[in-house]
Amino acid sequence: MKNIKSFLLAFALMLLNITFVQAHALVIDTGKAGEIGKNHEVRVYYSEFEDRSLEKVADWYSNVADFQLWLVKPTGERIQLKTETGDDVYRANFTPKEQGIHRLEISHIAEDPGDGTDYQFNAFAQVIVGSKKETSVVTAESPELILLEDFESKQPGKKQLKTYFKGKLKEGVTVTIFYPSGKTEDLKSNVAGIVEVDFSEKGNYFFEATTYHPEEKGNTQKAPYKSVWRVATQKLVQE
Repeated sequence: MKNIKSFLLAFALMLLNITFVQAHALVIDTGKAGEIGKNHEVRVYYSEFEDRSLEKVADWYSNVADFQLWLVKPTGERIQLKTETGDDVYRANFTPKEQGIHRLEISHIAEDPGDGTDYQFNAFAQVIVGSKKETSVVTAESPELILLEDFESKQPGKKQLKTYFKGKLKEGVTVTIFYPSGKTEDLKSNVAGIVEVDFSEKGNYFFEATTYHPEEKGNTQKAPYKSVWRVATQKLVQE
């Protein structure tokens, strides 16, 4: 009987993982280089990375369209950016006033749990202004699951990203890479919370970090849940 229960549990988790891999996610799309005093445009969309499709805003899951977009300055100051709705994207902009890395971030919990699972959507982008690489630190007040490009890494043809969970670098986070060619690859962050990927191909790369906690219970604004799935995304471009 124990073997049957174990098999059923493993099968259920496998189905959940398949569902999550095929799920949509929020993406922050913006230019990597910014200039002091110059307007910088930002787009947010809800996408399935596998086929690069954008979903119409009217069809976004649950209340995902109610997300809040935040700008985190190098000093750590947080400013909520106003967004304007398009057909399949939201648009925003900001004007940098200082040098350093400006982080754009979203953390949104869907109010409708799917089959008892709470879905938390996180998205990130970083804009470098000037020559300084100063950036705000990740804290316990930051989104729970974070995926960020590591600017300290300078290996030719490689790119490193860091995974954080509840304010700390996290080992063992699954990161799916969607390459420009259409190839996909799953990696896990190492003991330092770092994932290193091949970045020699030109084009758009989509990175998706995911975690699943089957015993994490709680309540959204509308309903209780018995497990939590978190996703964190970042888009990078190799020109």
